[in-house]
Amino acid sequence: MTNELRITSPADILSFIPHTLGFAPRESFVFITMRGNALGATLRVDAPRDADTAGFARAMADYLALDTQANAAVLAVYTDQPAAVGTVRPFHGHIEAIIETLDAAGVPLKDAWLVTSEHWKNLLCDDPRCCPIESLESIKDGQLNAELVFRGSSYKNAPGTTYPPFNGPADMIDQIECAGHVLQCSEEINARELWSEAIACSGRISQESAVQLLACFQFPTLRDVLMCTIIEPERTTAEGSAYLLVGEGIRPDWARVDGAQDAARELITAAPETYRAPLLTLIGWLSYLKGQSSVAAEHFTAALEDVPGYRFAELMEELISHGKIAPVAADETTGYRKG
Repeated sequence: MTNELRITSPADILSFIPHTLGFAPRESFVFITMRGNALGATLRVDAPRDADTAGFARAMADYLALDTQANAAVLAVYTDQPAAVGTVRPFHGHIEAIIETLDAAGVPLKDAWLVTSEHWKNLLCDDPRCCPIESLESIKDGQLNAELVFRGSSYKNAPGTTYPPFNGPADMIDQIECAGHVLQCSEEINARELWSEAIACSGRISQESAVQLLACFQFPTLRDVLMCTIIEPERTTAEGSAYLLVGEGIRPDWARVDGAQDAARELITAAPETYRAPLLTLIGWLSYLKGQSSVAAEHFTAALEDVPGYRFAELMEELISHGKIAPVAADETTGYRKG
């Protein structure tokens, strides 16, 4: 999408960031690689909390190096933290270390901006005559933001995963348990076919199908098979599927992945508490494959709130806690492209 958009100012870049992340970042460092005059990959990380400025800068350089075509980078720092005494900007030491490290890596920091809840300004220039403080409205009122909204793009005002509380039939749990019994005792319910239909219709799922699918996802073995079929539709078993979990050596049909997430969201709204964890974890896993680690983490947390100790969510949460980026997301030829 960036190749089709005309970006003419820092305000345009700042308006692009929440659209590409899906939310307006807070207390974050957001890097965007540059390929000549074109934007490349976007990386968001939490604002650093420790004093290891060199270590943070090296980690950022390693992440940005995944874009092998990058020859520069830009940075937006989202924070309301004031500058420390004796410094000219928030995170002054980290910014200086980033400048030095990226320059040595051959991906120099081309520009940087500070965005607070009240204004934005250039982060590398302290002269108000050439680098004045700008209003946030200049970001929202820009041509690029208008173009993105016209195309149907939107974003949340803050990160976070919220789903409406269950307000379905009072006997929904009984219905799910009954469907689960049918699954165990007969072949009346074709789980793979039901799930494939739900993916294809992007979440428009009948009440009967929702009950049956919610039952299917309560069985870990069947859950794993259904998840695998999102990437490899012909699979009938989850055996030997670890590479799918970590996103290694795969080339997903991203429209199908989007359809699966839509279907999972629809099922979540139909699910009572303690029946949502498998779907929340599924959405988080697919977000991880897309390179959306923040969204993934929020869903794993929500899954563990729904079912404390839910093992699949714990495993995925541990994976991304080490800063792991899915190989499929790190490769431009296989990375997520919104349909």
